Amino acid sequence: MASQSCYQQDHNEQNGLKHSQVAILMVPFPLQGHLNQILHLSCLLTSYEISLHFAGSTTHNHQAKLRIQGWNSRNLSTIHFHDFQLPPFTCFSPDPSAPIKFPGHLQPLFHACTHLRGPMSQLLQDLSTKFRRVIVIHDTLMASVVQDVKHISNAESFALQSVSAFTVFLYIWDSMKEKPFEMDPKMIPCIPSSQGCFTPEFANFIAKEYKILDFESGRLFNTCRLLEGKYMELLEKLPINTNKKLFAIGPVHPIELTGKNNGCSKHKCLEWLDKQEKNSVLYVSFGTTTSMSDDQIKELAAGLESSRQKFIWVLRDADKDDVFTENKARSPELPKGYEKRVKNRGMVVRDWAPQLEILGHTSTGGFMSHCGWNSSIESITMGVPMAAWPMHSDQPRNAVLITQVLKIGIAVRNWAQREELVKGETVENVVKRLMASSEGEEMRKRAEEIGSIVRGAVADGGQNCCQNGQEGQKSAQVAVVMVPLLAQGHLNQFLHLSHHLVASYGIPVHYAGSAIHNRQAKLRFHGWEPETSNRIEFHDLQLPPYSSPSPNPNAPTRFPAHLQPLFNASMQLRKPLFQVFQDLSTKFRRIVIIHDSTIGSIVQDVKLIPNAEAYMLVPTSVFHTFTGIWEILSEKPFQLDPDIPTNIPSSEGCFTPEISDFVYKQMEFLDFQSGRLLNTCRVIEARHLELLERLPIYGNMKTFAIGPLNPVEIRRTSEKQRHECLEWLDKQEEDSVIYVSFGSTTAMTDEQITELAKGLEQSGQKFIWVLRKADKGDVFTGDEEGRPQLPKGYEERVKDWGIVVRDWAPQLEILGHPSTGGFMSHCGWNSCIESISMGVPVAAWPMHSDQPRNATLLTEVLRIGLLIKDCVHLAELVTSDTIEDAVRSLMTSQEGEEMKKKAAKLGGAVRASVADGGNSRLEMDSFIAHITR
Repeated sequence: MASQSCYQQDHNEQNGLKHSQVAILMVPFPLQGHLNQILHLSCLLTSYEISLHFAGSTTHNHQAKLRIQGWNSRNLSTIHFHDFQLPPFTCFSPDPSAPIKFPGHLQPLFHACTHLRGPMSQLLQDLSTKFRRVIVIHDTLMASVVQDVKHISNAESFALQSVSAFTVFLYIWDSMKEKPFEMDPKMIPCIPSSQGCFTPEFANFIAKEYKILDFESGRLFNTCRLLEGKYMELLEKLPINTNKKLFAIGPVHPIELTGKNNGCSKHKCLEWLDKQEKNSVLYVSFGTTTSMSDDQIKELAAGLESSRQKFIWVLRDADKDDVFTENKARSPELPKGYEKRVKNRGMVVRDWAPQLEILGHTSTGGFMSHCGWNSSIESITMGVPMAAWPMHSDQPRNAVLITQVLKIGIAVRNWAQREELVKGETVENVVKRLMASSEGEEMRKRAEEIGSIVRGAVADGGQNCCQNGQEGQKSAQVAVVMVPLLAQGHLNQFLHLSHHLVASYGIPVHYAGSAIHNRQAKLRFHGWEPETSNRIEFHDLQLPPYSSPSPNPNAPTRFPAHLQPLFNASMQLRKPLFQVFQDLSTKFRRIVIIHDSTIGSIVQDVKLIPNAEAYMLVPTSVFHTFTGIWEILSEKPFQLDPDIPTNIPSSEGCFTPEISDFVYKQMEFLDFQSGRLLNTCRVIEARHLELLERLPIYGNMKTFAIGPLNPVEIRRTSEKQRHECLEWLDKQEEDSVIYVSFGSTTAMTDEQITELAKGLEQSGQKFIWVLRKADKGDVFTGDEEGRPQLPKGYEERVKDWGIVVRDWAPQLEILGHPSTGGFMSHCGWNSCIESISMGVPVAAWPMHSDQPRNATLLTEVLRIGLLIKDCVHLAELVTSDTIEDAVRSLMTSQEGEEMKKKAAKLGGAVRASVADGGNSRLEMDSFIAHITR
């Protein structure tokens, strides 16, 4: 109990404010606007007392720190900067005469940065050994550099979009040949062409990075829903974002600048601004990637001068790849005597200017900008209207957002005329409209209103304050909701997992199913302390009426088709389940839905709940899952080793067409889960688990092998509660009894029951035979017909060495009893893994579903069983002679003795894997750490 209480203490600390066990690694793209956003976010996160790491090239880390503004020096001092060396690359100066204004001279730098993958991967590995959890926040254009995060079990990544939600949505929408939904035309104004926005080289670079970008757990946007809510909603509706969490966490830059100049002296332009009247100054700046031609600079100068409006103009050439090298490029020239002529109303700044402080100054009343997203959202936040003059990249569409959607700016020129010179007269007219007209005054009022709303969004209690993680006023706990398929083997696995989470980790568990099947699950459950069950909250949902026919033992396919009406009816649980999710989401910091892989459609609404995430529990062996996927791949992604079995049983006869269609339809919905749980362990299925993780559809998803879920140490129940078959077993010799059971979904014909009875009798071996009909859709409805019949006088004849159980039997306790030496089984995965964990060899008699492949795993891969009937002869009668031979081979032959030894050894290893420090326990601990992060 001491170790459990210690773990629960850690769990509670993890759910609270103990962040020291989490590290965040920030990975920016080496352009000033991108560096700036990620460093702003880093400074913002320092207030949460999380270990912050900022990784980039030495040059660009230095550049980012030198140019950051608005934060106290202690914010930067708590960030760990990791300086990497770039390989040598060619350096070019910007070309102001290039037909495309995108800074193509930086392309060699971008390619050089892709070589940071190796050192970045090493840094991730190092951090993962020092922290319980590592979160990577990376620029979308650095996907190739951070892609190895998917190989680190305690790490996950979030991509930061460096542009507006409006622009991201439009680029994706434009690229879609088939639109997934109809759009209100008012939502999409006249959108500029993307022609001329990028060089072909950079467009290819973007495409390659986005192709790799399929491993992130979510995306962060430097915007807020009060500003771009409708476009965030449209992004969330797109199929590519179905399983992604999208967080609007902006603006990430500081919004209150008073006293945040880091102790440095005031920039001269701010002193000049102090002397000007309110809203009287136009700020002119085109960012760090724009190079204007000499002719355009002269026209802009002439327009500003003739407008007679006050201005601050930041006139610098575009950044080179290394801003600290001696710059031999031109210094932009102004007309002769210009600065002297305008000195009473204008100021030209030729070095770095404190843009945030300029925009936040009361004297600033307008901003002529290139409409980079950093500049745009800074201007919006400070309530300053804009004269939009986009140059390249996302800027033309940001300009549309500002001028046509938000209506807080005017366009300097149409994007279609981007290659034409903007005349001084045009500049003059725009400046006067923005700064000295009633139209401009209305824009200023609207900009101030929007700015106030945006600033409110990041204030304490504001919408984005909550998006940034300060929903801590809710309960600090995490709750888990279990949603099983309504069939006994599935109900059982989920209830075992529920008990694990409650007993070992103290996590609140809610078990949601139909009232009938919750009752069934609880009634048949065994192996755990009763008080553990009392700590699970069951949600009894009502199914619509459905037929509950009896099983048909004469059906050509052994799959329990009589349960199909139940499965169809369970699809109506979507709405009540969503209500459960919504109710719990208001009471817990996070809710985690663990659902059966075959019921994706009824839990799909989890993606609509911001503080919820889903994990799929796969109820079958990894061997079955891998081989099922492998056989349908037309192009194999890799070669299998020669010793991997390839002679796999056909799936023909395993399912009815109706259940196959049902499963395939459910699989179509499984694009929202955050990971997969497997009821197996690496001791049993390491090789096939590795193969599964190599498959493209599995490789980027968190996978946790946390089985066996059943208890492996069976506590003796009280004599009053003990089943009579256990008392009979107590009187038998060690390993002398074969346990015979075919699960809850198998219906045998009378003829087959007779042959099985004869075979067991002829073998002369001791046995416990559970002889019951297959479950109906409602096991509590009366059904007297079709009770399995034995040959006349059979039970009397075998009473000295055999016992027939007609009701529910405690399988785990039977398998764990020292007298049990073999198991004749249908090879359902629950029965298989229970038998494996108890060290009992199996006589494999598969009937349907995954059972034939599970039988192959037991007999050919693990070699702890023998096959009674192969899948080719599934429909044939198994004679008593065959059964007699199989029982004797398993129980009394040298071959059987070797199987028992191998099974006992494997069982010991499996039991060790779930003990403290064992492989499965560590994976379960990792999963718990992940969901309580």
